Amino acid sequence: MKRPGSPMSRHMLVAFASMIAVGVFWGANVPVTKVMLAHFDLIPMSAIRTAVSSVVLGILLLLVEGASALRVDLGLRRFALLGLMMGGFFAVYTFGISYSNPITAATVQVAGPLVSAATVRLVTGARFDPGFGIALALTLLGGGILAAPTVLGAGPVSFGGGEIVVLLSNALWTLYSLKAQAWFDRASQLHRTYVASLSACTWSTLLSIGLVAAGWSRSPLAVTDGWVWTQLLVVAMFASGLGGYFWNIGASRLGVAIASLWVNLVPFFAVMWSMAYGFMPNVYQIVGGIVALGGVVYMQWRRLQAMKQ
Repeated sequence: MKRPGSPMSRHMLVAFASMIAVGVFWGANVPVTKVMLAHFDLIPMSAIRTAVSSVVLGILLLLVEGASALRVDLGLRRFALLGLMMGGFFAVYTFGISYSNPITAATVQVAGPLVSAATVRLVTGARFDPGFGIALALTLLGGGILAAPTVLGAGPVSFGGGEIVVLLSNALWTLYSLKAQAWFDRASQLHRTYVASLSACTWSTLLSIGLVAAGWSRSPLAVTDGWVWTQLLVVAMFASGLGGYFWNIGASRLGVAIASLWVNLVPFFAVMWSMAYGFMPNVYQIVGGIVALGGVVYMQWRRLQAMKQ
Protein backbone atom coordinates (compact mmCIF):
# COMPACT_ATOMS: atom_id res chain seq x y z
CA MET A 1 0.00 0.00 0.00
CA LYS A 2 1.35 3.40 -1.00
CA ARG A 3 1.66 6.01 1.73
CA PRO A 4 -0.27 9.25 0.92
CA GLY A 5 2.93 11.26 0.89
CA SER A 6 5.05 8.79 -1.09
CA PRO A 7 6.64 9.78 -4.42
CA MET A 8 4.28 7.39 -6.26
CA SER A 9 1.24 9.04 -4.65
CA ARG A 10 2.43 12.49 -5.68
CA HIS A 11 3.18 11.15 -9.17
CA MET A 12 -0.40 9.92 -9.58
CA LEU A 13 -1.88 13.02 -7.95
CA VAL A 14 -0.20 15.19 -10.59
CA ALA A 15 -1.57 12.88 -13.30
CA PHE A 16 -5.13 13.10 -11.97
CA ALA A 17 -4.91 16.88 -11.56
CA SER A 18 -3.62 17.17 -15.13
CA MET A 19 -6.52 15.18 -16.58
CA ILE A 20 -9.06 17.22 -14.61
CA ALA A 21 -7.43 20.35 -16.05
CA VAL A 22 -7.82 18.84 -19.54
CA GLY A 23 -11.53 18.33 -18.91
CA VAL A 24 -12.00 21.89 -17.64
CA PHE A 25 -9.95 23.57 -20.39
CA TRP A 26 -11.25 21.57 -23.35
CA GLY A 27 -14.78 21.71 -21.98
CA ALA A 28 -14.74 25.52 -22.00
CA ASN A 29 -13.91 25.46 -25.70
CA VAL A 30 -17.48 24.68 -26.85
CA PRO A 31 -19.54 27.54 -25.37
CA VAL A 32 -16.76 30.14 -25.67
CA THR A 33 -16.30 29.31 -29.36
CA LYS A 34 -20.06 29.62 -29.92
CA VAL A 35 -20.17 33.02 -28.21
CA MET A 36 -17.01 34.29 -29.96
CA LEU A 37 -18.45 33.49 -33.40
CA ALA A 38 -20.93 36.32 -32.83
CA HIS A 39 -17.98 38.73 -32.81
CA PHE A 40 -15.25 37.15 -34.96
CA ASP A 41 -15.30 35.40 -38.33
CA LEU A 42 -14.17 31.78 -38.36
CA ILE A 43 -10.76 31.94 -40.05
CA PRO A 44 -9.48 35.15 -38.37
CA MET A 45 -10.52 33.73 -35.00
CA SER A 46 -8.67 30.48 -35.75
CA ALA A 47 -5.59 32.51 -36.69
CA ILE A 48 -5.66 34.33 -33.35
CA ARG A 49 -6.13 31.11 -31.40
CA THR A 50 -3.31 29.23 -33.12
CA ALA A 51 -1.01 32.24 -32.74
CA VAL A 52 -1.67 32.41 -29.00
CA SER A 53 -1.28 28.64 -28.73
CA SER A 54 2.07 28.76 -30.54
CA VAL A 55 3.38 31.48 -28.20
CA VAL A 56 2.25 29.60 -25.08
CA LEU A 57 3.74 26.30 -26.29
CA GLY A 58 6.94 28.05 -27.36
CA ILE A 59 7.39 29.59 -23.90
CA LEU A 60 6.74 26.21 -22.25
CA LEU A 61 9.21 24.52 -24.58
CA LEU A 62 11.83 27.16 -23.87
CA LEU A 63 11.42 26.73 -20.10
CA VAL A 64 11.30 22.93 -20.14
CA GLU A 65 13.77 21.96 -22.88
CA GLY A 66 15.78 25.07 -23.68
CA ALA A 67 16.18 27.32 -26.72
CA SER A 68 17.49 24.53 -28.97
CA ALA A 69 14.11 22.78 -28.77
CA LEU A 70 12.46 25.70 -30.60
CA ARG A 71 14.28 24.75 -33.80
CA VAL A 72 12.05 23.06 -36.41
CA ASP A 73 13.89 20.13 -37.97
CA LEU A 74 10.89 18.65 -39.75
CA GLY A 75 11.00 18.82 -43.57
CA LEU A 76 9.00 21.57 -45.27
CA ARG A 77 6.45 19.17 -46.80
CA ARG A 78 5.70 17.42 -43.53
CA PHE A 79 5.72 20.72 -41.64
CA ALA A 80 3.11 22.11 -44.02
CA LEU A 81 0.93 18.97 -43.98
CA LEU A 82 1.02 18.66 -40.19
CA GLY A 83 -0.23 22.23 -39.78
CA LEU A 84 -2.81 21.75 -42.51
CA MET A 85 -4.28 18.80 -40.60
CA MET A 86 -4.29 20.61 -37.25
CA GLY A 87 -5.55 23.88 -38.74
CA GLY A 88 -8.14 21.96 -40.74
CA PHE A 89 -9.42 20.36 -37.55
CA PHE A 90 -9.80 23.74 -35.85
CA ALA A 91 -11.61 25.20 -38.87
CA VAL A 92 -13.99 22.24 -39.32
CA TYR A 93 -14.66 22.02 -35.57
CA THR A 94 -15.43 25.74 -35.34
CA PHE A 95 -17.64 25.58 -38.44
CA GLY A 96 -19.63 22.79 -36.81
CA ILE A 97 -20.00 24.76 -33.57
CA SER A 98 -21.41 27.70 -35.52
CA TYR A 99 -24.39 25.56 -36.60
CA SER A 100 -24.82 23.68 -33.31
CA ASN A 101 -26.64 23.92 -30.05
CA PRO A 102 -23.72 24.18 -27.58
CA ILE A 103 -25.20 21.63 -25.16
CA THR A 104 -25.78 19.09 -27.93
CA ALA A 105 -22.36 19.77 -29.44
CA ALA A 106 -20.83 19.08 -26.04
CA THR A 107 -22.87 15.92 -25.63
CA VAL A 108 -22.02 14.34 -29.00
CA GLN A 109 -18.33 14.59 -28.19
CA VAL A 110 -18.66 11.52 -25.98
CA ALA A 111 -18.72 9.57 -29.26
CA GLY A 112 -15.39 11.04 -30.36
CA PRO A 113 -13.46 7.83 -29.48
CA LEU A 114 -15.63 5.89 -31.96
CA VAL A 115 -14.73 8.27 -34.80
CA SER A 116 -11.09 8.05 -33.77
CA ALA A 117 -11.22 4.25 -33.75
CA ALA A 118 -12.78 4.18 -37.22
CA THR A 119 -10.12 6.60 -38.52
CA VAL A 120 -7.29 4.49 -37.11
CA ARG A 121 -8.88 1.44 -38.74
CA LEU A 122 -8.98 3.13 -42.15
CA VAL A 123 -5.46 4.58 -41.93
CA THR A 124 -3.53 1.77 -40.25
CA GLY A 125 -5.74 -1.30 -40.64
CA ALA A 126 -5.74 -1.86 -36.87
CA ARG A 127 -8.66 -3.90 -35.55
CA PHE A 128 -11.51 -2.22 -33.70
CA ASP A 129 -11.38 -2.31 -29.92
CA PRO A 130 -13.53 -5.00 -28.21
CA GLY A 131 -17.08 -3.79 -27.72
CA PHE A 132 -16.96 -1.35 -30.67
CA GLY A 133 -20.23 -2.68 -32.17
CA ILE A 134 -22.22 -2.25 -28.95
CA ALA A 135 -20.66 1.18 -28.37
CA LEU A 136 -21.63 2.25 -31.89
CA ALA A 137 -25.22 1.04 -31.42
CA LEU A 138 -25.60 2.90 -28.12
CA THR A 139 -24.05 6.02 -29.62
CA LEU A 140 -26.50 5.97 -32.53
CA LEU A 141 -29.37 5.47 -30.07
CA GLY A 142 -28.11 8.38 -27.98
CA GLY A 143 -27.83 10.52 -31.10
CA GLY A 144 -31.42 9.67 -32.02
CA ILE A 145 -32.58 10.77 -28.58
CA LEU A 146 -30.62 14.02 -28.91
CA ALA A 147 -32.22 14.83 -32.27
CA ALA A 148 -35.75 13.73 -31.30
CA PRO A 149 -37.18 17.09 -30.16
CA THR A 150 -35.89 18.81 -33.31
CA VAL A 151 -37.07 16.12 -35.74
CA LEU A 152 -40.45 15.56 -34.07
CA GLY A 153 -41.09 19.18 -33.16
CA ALA A 154 -41.50 18.09 -29.55
CA GLY A 155 -39.71 21.06 -28.03
CA PRO A 156 -37.16 23.81 -28.62
CA VAL A 157 -34.52 23.18 -31.29
CA SER A 158 -31.72 21.19 -29.70
CA PHE A 159 -30.00 19.84 -32.82
CA GLY A 160 -28.68 22.22 -35.44
CA GLY A 161 -26.91 19.75 -37.72
CA GLY A 162 -23.45 21.13 -37.05
CA GLU A 163 -23.06 18.63 -34.22
CA ILE A 164 -22.35 15.94 -36.83
CA VAL A 165 -19.55 18.10 -38.25
CA VAL A 166 -18.14 18.58 -34.73
CA LEU A 167 -18.13 14.83 -34.20
CA LEU A 168 -16.56 14.04 -37.58
CA SER A 169 -13.81 16.60 -36.96
CA ASN A 170 -12.32 13.97 -34.62
CA ALA A 171 -11.17 12.14 -37.75
CA LEU A 172 -8.90 15.06 -38.67
CA TRP A 173 -7.52 15.27 -35.13
CA THR A 174 -6.81 11.53 -35.13
CA LEU A 175 -5.06 11.75 -38.51
CA TYR A 176 -2.94 14.61 -37.21
CA SER A 177 -2.11 12.62 -34.06
CA LEU A 178 -1.00 9.59 -36.08
CA LYS A 179 1.26 11.63 -38.32
CA ALA A 180 2.65 13.64 -35.39
CA GLN A 181 3.87 10.35 -33.91
CA ALA A 182 5.15 8.91 -37.18
CA TRP A 183 6.95 11.94 -38.65
CA PHE A 184 9.20 12.80 -35.71
CA ASP A 185 12.17 10.87 -34.41
CA ARG A 186 12.92 11.48 -30.73
CA ALA A 187 11.11 14.77 -30.23
CA SER A 188 9.06 15.28 -27.06
CA GLN A 189 5.29 15.51 -27.26
CA LEU A 190 5.52 19.18 -26.31
CA HIS A 191 7.87 19.86 -29.24
CA ARG A 192 5.59 18.01 -31.68
CA THR A 193 2.58 20.02 -30.55
CA TYR A 194 4.55 23.26 -30.82
CA VAL A 195 5.69 22.51 -34.39
CA ALA A 196 2.17 21.57 -35.51
CA SER A 197 0.69 24.66 -33.88
CA LEU A 198 3.31 26.88 -35.53
CA SER A 199 2.46 25.42 -38.93
CA ALA A 200 -1.30 25.73 -38.33
CA CYS A 201 -0.76 29.35 -37.29
CA THR A 202 1.07 30.04 -40.55
CA TRP A 203 -1.71 28.53 -42.65
CA SER A 204 -4.58 30.26 -40.82
CA THR A 205 -2.79 33.63 -40.69
CA LEU A 206 -2.05 33.66 -44.43
CA LEU A 207 -5.62 32.61 -45.23
CA SER A 208 -7.04 35.18 -42.81
CA ILE A 209 -5.00 38.02 -44.33
CA GLY A 210 -6.13 37.01 -47.81
CA LEU A 211 -9.82 36.83 -46.85
CA VAL A 212 -9.77 40.18 -45.03
CA ALA A 213 -7.89 41.86 -47.90
CA ALA A 214 -10.44 40.53 -50.40
CA GLY A 215 -13.32 41.79 -48.27
CA TRP A 216 -14.67 38.28 -47.69
CA SER A 217 -14.07 38.34 -43.95
CA ARG A 218 -14.21 40.90 -41.16
CA SER A 219 -10.98 42.07 -39.61
CA PRO A 220 -10.68 40.92 -35.98
CA LEU A 221 -9.22 44.35 -35.19
CA ALA A 222 -12.73 45.77 -35.66
CA VAL A 223 -13.72 44.11 -32.36
CA THR A 224 -13.01 46.62 -29.59
CA ASP A 225 -14.78 44.96 -26.64
CA GLY A 226 -12.07 44.15 -24.09
CA TRP A 227 -14.12 41.45 -22.38
CA VAL A 228 -14.64 39.61 -25.67
CA TRP A 229 -10.90 39.71 -26.40
CA THR A 230 -10.13 38.49 -22.89
CA GLN A 231 -12.38 35.44 -23.29
CA LEU A 232 -10.90 34.59 -26.69
CA LEU A 233 -7.28 34.90 -25.54
CA VAL A 234 -7.86 32.99 -22.29
CA VAL A 235 -9.56 30.03 -24.00
CA ALA A 236 -6.85 30.04 -26.68
CA MET A 237 -4.16 29.94 -24.01
CA PHE A 238 -5.72 27.23 -21.89
CA ALA A 239 -7.76 25.10 -24.33
CA SER A 240 -5.55 25.28 -27.42
CA GLY A 241 -2.20 25.60 -25.65
CA LEU A 242 -2.05 24.22 -22.11
CA GLY A 243 -4.78 21.60 -22.65
CA GLY A 244 -2.56 19.59 -24.97
CA TYR A 245 0.39 19.91 -22.62
CA PHE A 246 -1.57 18.63 -19.61
CA TRP A 247 -2.91 15.79 -21.75
CA ASN A 248 0.68 14.70 -22.42
CA ILE A 249 1.46 14.74 -18.69
CA GLY A 250 -1.57 12.62 -17.81
CA ALA A 251 -1.09 10.16 -20.68
CA SER A 252 2.60 9.66 -19.87
CA ARG A 253 1.82 8.81 -16.22
CA LEU A 254 -1.45 6.92 -16.55
CA GLY A 255 -1.04 5.40 -19.98
CA VAL A 256 -3.12 6.33 -23.00
CA ALA A 257 -5.85 3.73 -22.26
CA ILE A 258 -6.59 5.08 -18.78
CA ALA A 259 -6.14 8.71 -19.86
CA SER A 260 -8.78 8.16 -22.55
CA LEU A 261 -11.31 7.37 -19.83
CA TRP A 262 -10.58 10.73 -18.22
CA VAL A 263 -11.31 12.54 -21.52
CA ASN A 264 -14.94 11.61 -20.94
CA LEU A 265 -14.88 14.47 -18.43
CA VAL A 266 -14.69 16.95 -21.33
CA PRO A 267 -18.40 16.74 -22.32
CA PHE A 268 -19.39 17.04 -18.64
CA PHE A 269 -17.39 20.24 -18.17
CA ALA A 270 -18.54 21.49 -21.58
CA VAL A 271 -22.15 21.25 -20.42
CA MET A 272 -21.28 22.99 -17.14
CA TRP A 273 -19.53 25.82 -19.01
CA SER A 274 -22.43 26.06 -21.48
CA MET A 275 -24.88 26.49 -18.59
CA ALA A 276 -22.70 29.30 -17.24
CA TYR A 277 -23.17 31.02 -20.62
CA GLY A 278 -26.94 30.60 -20.46
CA PHE A 279 -27.38 27.43 -22.55
CA MET A 280 -29.57 25.10 -20.45
CA PRO A 281 -29.86 21.35 -21.21
CA ASN A 282 -33.19 19.61 -21.72
CA VAL A 283 -34.12 16.04 -20.81
CA TYR A 284 -33.38 14.74 -24.34
CA GLN A 285 -29.83 16.09 -24.23
CA ILE A 286 -29.22 14.62 -20.78
CA VAL A 287 -30.62 11.15 -21.57
CA GLY A 288 -29.05 11.01 -25.03
CA GLY A 289 -25.67 11.98 -23.65
CA ILE A 290 -25.83 9.33 -20.90
CA VAL A 291 -26.76 6.59 -23.40
CA ALA A 292 -23.95 7.54 -25.80
CA LEU A 293 -21.45 7.86 -22.95
CA GLY A 294 -22.45 4.41 -21.69
CA GLY A 295 -21.45 2.90 -25.05
CA VAL A 296 -18.04 4.56 -25.11
CA VAL A 297 -17.28 3.67 -21.48
CA TYR A 298 -18.28 0.06 -22.20
CA MET A 299 -15.86 -0.11 -25.15
CA GLN A 300 -13.05 1.38 -23.08
CA TRP A 301 -13.77 -1.06 -20.23
CA ARG A 302 -13.58 -3.98 -22.67
CA ARG A 303 -10.26 -2.67 -23.97
CA LEU A 304 -8.81 -2.46 -20.46
CA GLN A 305 -10.01 -6.01 -19.71
CA ALA A 306 -8.35 -7.28 -22.89
CA MET A 307 -5.08 -5.56 -21.95
CA LYS A 308 -5.01 -7.37 -18.58
CA GLN A 309 -5.23 -10.82 -20.19
